[in-house]
Amino acid sequence: MNAWKGQSAWSIADNFAQQALSFVIFAVLAHWLTPHEFGLLAIAHLMVQFVRVTLLDAIAMPVVRGVDSSDALFNWLFTLCTVVSLVLAAAMALASPVLVHFFGTPEMMPVLLGMSLVIVLFGLVRAHEARLLREGNFRLLAIRSLCSLSAGGAVALLMVYQGAGAMALVAQQLAAGVVALLIAVAAEWRIWRPRWAWSTALIRRHASEMNKVSTSALLNYANTSGDAALISVLLGPYATGLYNLAKRVLSAAYLVIGASLGRVGVTLFVQQQRDPTALRHIYSRMLAMTLLLLAPVYTIVTALAEPMVVIVFGEKWRASAPLFGWLSVAYMGQAVFALGQNLSFATGQSARVPKLALAQMLLATALACVLARTNGAMGVATGFALGSVAGMVAMKFAIGRQLGMSLRSFALTILPAGAGAALGAILIRLLPLTGMEVTEWPSLIVAGMAGLFAYGAGVAAVRWLAERGRGLPRFTMRCGLEYRAAREDERTGKALRHPL
Repeated sequence: MNAWKGQSAWSIADNFAQQALSFVIFAVLAHWLTPHEFGLLAIAHLMVQFVRVTLLDAIAMPVVRGVDSSDALFNWLFTLCTVVSLVLAAAMALASPVLVHFFGTPEMMPVLLGMSLVIVLFGLVRAHEARLLREGNFRLLAIRSLCSLSAGGAVALLMVYQGAGAMALVAQQLAAGVVALLIAVAAEWRIWRPRWAWSTALIRRHASEMNKVSTSALLNYANTSGDAALISVLLGPYATGLYNLAKRVLSAAYLVIGASLGRVGVTLFVQQQRDPTALRHIYSRMLAMTLLLLAPVYTIVTALAEPMVVIVFGEKWRASAPLFGWLSVAYMGQAVFALGQNLSFATGQSARVPKLALAQMLLATALACVLARTNGAMGVATGFALGSVAGMVAMKFAIGRQLGMSLRSFALTILPAGAGAALGAILIRLLPLTGMEVTEWPSLIVAGMAGLFAYGAGVAAVRWLAERGRGLPRFTMRCGLEYRAAREDERTGKALRHPL
């Protein structure tokens, strides 16, 4: 148990440190570089991430999850990932002239060529990462992330100071990739040194599992990055840079809070997968906790989007501020959908996940394409936000049928976060009437704290009113309003003992 807690702590610390450090570096670079330059890298990075999550990760995950952990298997994994990365890097380099012509930006050529090398680095390190992950060496993975991010940030700052423009961002990715590879190789050098070992038989053995992982990853990629890809195709690098800034800010909270709670949720769901009553209470509490932690962040950031963007990133990024509202809605919907997805996988109901994810992606893409004609980037954000909400609602009904949860129960669970968010947003909007203008760091911090206080007051008020109206003991209302009555099963009305 202590080992598991230590691994979880390192995993969460790794995630938080990555987001915090990369955000600081991003904010500094944003003052030196333009949205167009960031957009050039964002377009190239979309291609690199596509290769990483849908191919390299799909090849590696069956090995990570499998029973066999022999050196021969990891030699094969190293060989296959290296070959795939070399082929796809060459394909990206060869396609660069076509992409440059499509976007009409000659300065994109060196960015695409440089980022193709990042694909090779990902391929070379993937087998080492798989070994470290299988061993549960999250401490080393966390240290490696911090070192690579720091090295990449230092190189980027040095090059941007020298006027390298978008190539400073490419150098950041290359430096981070090289450092990550060197640390991983050094960590495994005494116990495993990769050797060339091609095996068609192993490819056939793992093909089915790799296809499943790749399909799931493709749908997740489309739902999380499809909007940025659509922006790049329809509106070009400048709009992509603005859009990417809003996503970068908002995704930090989603990844830190959502991913951390997701790990906890998976463990709890697996432990209670045979007890529908316990699953229902755990899901309600995890849902309430997710919303309670994400809602204040997205509410405050959205309400203060324009002054925050100007103060933190600079005047040239002001046009990205209107995107924060719809993208916040999209991330909230994704968080709730991901919670339902984790429960589905843990309870053997995984068949519905790709169907719902595909339906969500198609709806979001269709809405975004229609709305983008008249509203540009805002239309794309709106379309994907509405698609995310639709996916969340569909997943909610699927979970409700499985666990016997009513719509009323769901509404009561999200009510505290919703009321707190509304009160926080109203208070921030009223601050200018008091003569307070948010123009500098001190006033931005004060406004954010005021919104946070109002949010907490709203949550506390809703809980107090609900408890007083129902006469429920206080301990049953910790994370939400998910209980109909004390010690009463929601579906049958029979008495039961609530887990504390």
